[in-house]
Amino acid sequence: MGYERDSLTIASPSHGFLGNYSNRAYTNTDPLSWGKVPGEGLVAPQKTGSWTLAYFLDQIMWADRCNETRNVRLFSVWSLADDDPNPYGWTGNVSLQASGLIPGREADTMGAGYFYDGFNRSFKNLVSANPAFDVQDLQGVEIYYNAAITPWFHLTTDLQVIDTEIAGDDTAIIFGLRGKIDL
Repeated sequence: MGYERDSLTIASPSHGFLGNYSNRAYTNTDPLSWGKVPGEGLVAPQKTGSWTLAYFLDQIMWADRCNETRNVRLFSVWSLADDDPNPYGWTGNVSLQASGLIPGREADTMGAGYFYDGFNRSFKNLVSANPAFDVQDLQGVEIYYNAAITPWFHLTTDLQVIDTEIAGDDTAIIFGLRGKIDL
């Protein structure tokens, strides 16, 4: 159910929840549980079971009452996982996506987003035991513009700036260009 104000339509948000569990055996990421066996080297123990919980949000922030394909949407996903064996303790992202905002370019879309991936403590300790790696949480932003050149050809430009998971590495700046043909 939504509500209207002037030329604006606001829809109620959509929510989704996800939970999963696996009873599979995984490599344990706690470095204190690893052992060294003479003649074999490091032995990684197994851990049985892993879980993840996630929340999804989709909210139309604005929509044109005369043309609902012209809109601005908020998307977000947040998740939590067990500390071991999952490498990620939690992740989150939020994005705004817009369709048809520019007069005369109603089929164009654009968006901006942010993500953060938090590694769990056990995984950071395990990987950081190697002096070549000092693991940190991963985060980044992205912006894109998808131009409908014709009804059957779209051209998308994309810019991503990512603070990588290896501490001391330079920030990654990635520019992309994609063409899509609908046959």
